[in-house]
Amino acid sequence: MRALLTSLRDLVLGETWTIPLGVGAALAVSLLLRSALPESIWSAGGGFALAAMIIATVSCSVRNENG
Repeated sequence: MRALLTSLRDLVLGETWTIPLGVGAALAVSLLLRSALPESIWSAGGGFALAAMIIATVSCSVRNENG
């Protein structure tokens, strides 16, 4: 019964919740970092920080799908 409910949830929701939650968390952390860091540091490294968090989200999602 649990497998049926899990596959039904996957059909209804489409993808897992890992990516939407991870992207939301990355954006929230980016906003916190942007307010905490000086403008010069954020403008030089903010994009790299956001990209690293998104890459971590995608790699965690792929690991969860395969494992």
